[in-house]
Amino acid sequence: MKKITYIYSKNRKYNYVNNSIQAKEFYYGLTRFDTNEFEIDIIEFEINESIFSRLLYYFDRVMNKFISLPFYTSKLVSFKNLKKLFKTDELFLVNESVGCSALPLLIFLKLFSKVNVSIFVMGLYSKHVRYKKFERVHIYTIKALIYLVDNVIFLGKAEMERAEVIHRKKLKKFKFLPFPVDTDFWSQEEKIKIDERKTIIFVGNDSKRDYQFLINLATNMQDYNFTFVSSNSSLLNLDLPNVKILKGFWGGEYLSDLELKELYSKARLSIIPLKESYQPSGQSVAQQSMSVGVPVLITKTRGFWNKEDFKDSFNIFFMKDNNIKNWTAKISTIYSDHTLLKDVTKNAKKTITNNYDLDSFYNELLNLTR
Repeated sequence: MKKITYIYSKNRKYNYVNNSIQAKEFYYGLTRFDTNEFEIDIIEFEINESIFSRLLYYFDRVMNKFISLPFYTSKLVSFKNLKKLFKTDELFLVNESVGCSALPLLIFLKLFSKVNVSIFVMGLYSKHVRYKKFERVHIYTIKALIYLVDNVIFLGKAEMERAEVIHRKKLKKFKFLPFPVDTDFWSQEEKIKIDERKTIIFVGNDSKRDYQFLINLATNMQDYNFTFVSSNSSLLNLDLPNVKILKGFWGGEYLSDLELKELYSKARLSIIPLKESYQPSGQSVAQQSMSVGVPVLITKTRGFWNKEDFKDSFNIFFMKDNNIKNWTAKISTIYSDHTLLKDVTKNAKKTITNNYDLDSFYNELLNLTR
């Protein structure tokens, strides 16, 4: 029986073992592997008080500060985990934080094993380098990581194109595989009519969200009700009469996926203002919204995940930049045109169902396994 191992940062293993998963997309295909055909193992970051881990902690601090890459080797690198990886056939690293943290382990795997290693990329090539003089080391570290893996799975097409520039060629190991959502979970059991939905919802925590613009927008649109779901401190401290604030982040204790789905279902519009970046930021929130039946208004950045599948005012609403006057006018137009809302909602849901479902994602992962 082939053994498959996933490495996550946190919040998956318990839910998987105890069969308490709600939405399945952030397990990156794990839940689709048949346990009658595959042996499944999960490794997660954990705090270790050994002297070795303490030394790695200082290494992580240096790499995070000067190389501007997310290293957490002190929470992952151990002889116990190395032994597990030597016994696996297929290894999936779910993001760049896991990938960077696994670098020492990957060196051993490359030298002494035949493990097939895949990494999911969503932001690795859009990191802000804090110190310019370390930019070359930053790039070389990324290149070392890519060299040590067999498949680089990009969740956004623009970031893959950015990677091809950095590596000066398109590597055979590069694959574009759009991030999926659990369309079975993200659906409305009780259909709520468009004109009965009163709120504008914002969901998100990553650094590419434009939080200050969001605050200014809500301040300038006092006649509209907003719901913010985030753990960003600038939003949590906000005090506006037209804004409801709920603390939440994926895998956190504050808000379940079921509760988030209920919030989506009551919204007329989902907004995602972004800073310019190659990172496909807002991808999961946009697709969850569309799958539930809530149209999306988003900043069209360089990193938008797949521009070929989405067209303004057909299955999504795009904004070129974050300008208060333009966003206010756009939202007012969208809110008042029920026919447009219904058409975009229908087309968006169809796009997600046909192109961004978990089964298609899993089948592509199967093709990568030897």
